[in-house]
Amino acid sequence: MKRLPIFVSTFSTMIEENYLYIDKTQYIYNLVSQRGYYFLSRPRRFGKSLLISTLQELFSGNKKLFKDLWIYKESGYTWPEHPVIKLDFSTLNIANSQTLEDSFSATLNDIAKSYSIDISMHDGLGAKLQSLVKQLSEKNKVVVLIDEYDFPLINSLHNLQISFENQKILKHFYSVLKSLDAYLHFILLTGVTKFAKTSVFSGLNNLNDITIDEKAAALLGYTKEEIEEYFPEFIIEASIKIEMTTSEIKREMQQWYNGYRFSDLPLYVYNPFSILYFLEKKKFWNYWFESGTPSFFIEMIKNQYKSLEDFESVEFSYDSLGTFDIGKIPLITLLFQTGYLTIKHYDPVTRRFRIGYPNFEVKESFQKYILAAISDRNVTEIDNIADQLSNALKDNNVPLFCTLLQSLFATIPYQLHISEERYYHSLFQLIGNLLRFNIQSEISTDKGRIDLVITTQTNIFIFELKFGLNAKAALQQIIDTKYYERYLGSKKEIILVGLSFNNKKKKLFLTHEFIPLAHILK
Repeated sequence: MKRLPIFVSTFSTMIEENYLYIDKTQYIYNLVSQRGYYFLSRPRRFGKSLLISTLQELFSGNKKLFKDLWIYKESGYTWPEHPVIKLDFSTLNIANSQTLEDSFSATLNDIAKSYSIDISMHDGLGAKLQSLVKQLSEKNKVVVLIDEYDFPLINSLHNLQISFENQKILKHFYSVLKSLDAYLHFILLTGVTKFAKTSVFSGLNNLNDITIDEKAAALLGYTKEEIEEYFPEFIIEASIKIEMTTSEIKREMQQWYNGYRFSDLPLYVYNPFSILYFLEKKKFWNYWFESGTPSFFIEMIKNQYKSLEDFESVEFSYDSLGTFDIGKIPLITLLFQTGYLTIKHYDPVTRRFRIGYPNFEVKESFQKYILAAISDRNVTEIDNIADQLSNALKDNNVPLFCTLLQSLFATIPYQLHISEERYYHSLFQLIGNLLRFNIQSEISTDKGRIDLVITTQTNIFIFELKFGLNAKAALQQIIDTKYYERYLGSKKEIILVGLSFNNKKKKLFLTHEFIPLAHILK
């Protein structure tokens, strides 16, 4: 039984030390079978570094590493050997532009030495790159592989001046790379985000962006078929440990970790990081999300929280989700590129996408982070409050539930409050989603829309929310419109709850009125 490659992103190590490799070489062959310059964006920990490492071995002609894989057995690939310049920008010192340039230069020097070439006499990145590529091309045309291309930019956004200075260095590097076209065979840049060509790639404007191209839809991440083919023994082990059937395990894996879509094809892939960790630890958990959330996200959420309202019902063009400039980063675009949101539907007529959370892991975890960000609390505190709110509903204790809500809303800085009913609707729904109950919102009836319904094991709570009006008016609307009629067949107790939000003198006031339906129908 092969080993799970949880900490391995080097292709040669994976093959030589009996790690499980999901054979992606058929997709890789479609890229490398002809000359090309490509750009690929994928979320963090999604296999980009392994892809770069695989390409490095492929172009270096290390045929023996691929002997059990599709490209060796089926493709007819001729294994030409190319000099490879492999750069991992996450290893560079990005403290400031000078340290970036110095560490970049040192990296190019080291690559040159590995080919017995000396470029140390050249000053500047451009001169070193030109000399290196031209000398390497005397053997064959050169392959350039760049991993984490955006690291010097995205990880310096806390200081825009440094980010802009790093941007200038990278623009110059890509301009020189473009001028060496006659000496190059293949280029691949990978990263998490996609900056606009005008801000980074103005000198390298011939990149083929395959981020949402069909040819790359299953290049990274695991398809359902790959889960079935490569992991049956691990799934059996997990089923024994968790005491679930293998069918139940696979259904839970799909709910927790599947759902990423990277093209207009309805093809979805699992998060590879979370799958590997789940099969190793045999416990459903938020592995990918908790492996690291960039700190600058928190500030962006605070500043742009309103843009998250109703985003799942809005359609976007690819251009609006595709690129951004340093200093002008739309939250939705960034969340889409970084994997917190994904494609849920594509309309070929309008050529527009609808987006949403990919799976349970991301939805639950990210909503906690949203609430923590805007309420100045940490995620542990949000978990505790969610438990208290859940217990209050389990105990049918509406006053305590509303008191806890008031306490939570009171921690949201007044600057973030928006005097609109829909704002409090979205906040309330956000909290409701964390309670692990059946939550439904904006339910259409013949007399209007029910704001929110929360169903527990014993009760059905029907909520009507008002801003600026009193709670009695909210409760009366439920009664007058008979929103409860559709639930009369249930054996659970139905509770009607009116909530009123008022934002006065920079402070939120929440009041409530409730009544069991049975008291009305007597």
